[in-house]
Amino acid sequence: MDVAETISHHILDHDWGVVLGGFRIPITTHSVTIFCVSVLLLLTLAWAARAHKSHAGKLISVLMEEYVSFIRGGIVLPNMGEEGRGMLPYFCTLFLFILCVNLAGMIPEMKTATSNISVTAALALCSGALIIGSGLKFHGLVGFLKGFVPSGTPGWLVPLIFPLEVISLVIKVCVLAIRLFANMLSGHMVLICLLLIIFIIGEMSKFFGVVSMFPAMLLEIFMTCLELLVAFLQAYVFTLLTAIFAGSVIHTH
Repeated sequence: MDVAETISHHILDHDWGVVLGGFRIPITTHSVTIFCVSVLLLLTLAWAARAHKSHAGKLISVLMEEYVSFIRGGIVLPNMGEEGRGMLPYFCTLFLFILCVNLAGMIPEMKTATSNISVTAALALCSGALIIGSGLKFHGLVGFLKGFVPSGTPGWLVPLIFPLEVISLVIKVCVLAIRLFANMLSGHMVLICLLLIIFIIGEMSKFFGVVSMFPAMLLEIFMTCLELLVAFLQAYVFTLLTAIFAGSVIHTH
């Protein structure tokens, strides 16, 4: 158990709750990681916005312009149309935040907060609020509700189709949370299992334990590189699915 906890330190969450005025404020390692990532992003982006005259500032400004162009031209506009242009800041923030939180777990003593279902659920609720808000903004309450009933649906099917479409929207939001959580957690668990193979074989035979160390470490390096790819991919998929779901509400049947 001690070995497993040592290896899996970056996905285990610990609560250092603080009691103030009779109220207990939960302070966990995941919340601390999220706070550190948020502060780092705010400071870095604020510095980049003001230091554009320096060489480093110009480089970051160019990178950020390319990043915004990528989110706008590759995710938002193709899936939401011109209606999504005003929501571009949310999608830029969402992708960058999830990416940095995912990558934070690869740093020693840091945590992968997105391997916590509570964190991914909060992100999914934010995207869910954006999806519903988009429908209300462009169609109004009545138009938004009408969007749950495909055009041409017979009247007698409306009582059945409407709740199914509402449940479908809820499922979409849940999928955002579960998909990110499961992918980030499973990837780290694979890394843990590969390292534990060395200790398990070593308990059976020291010789074979040493021999198994080399292929296990090669697999570990490969999986670590794959985890870096997954960190980028999951941030992209979460942002893309949010845009697709919001676009389906804006451009109804």
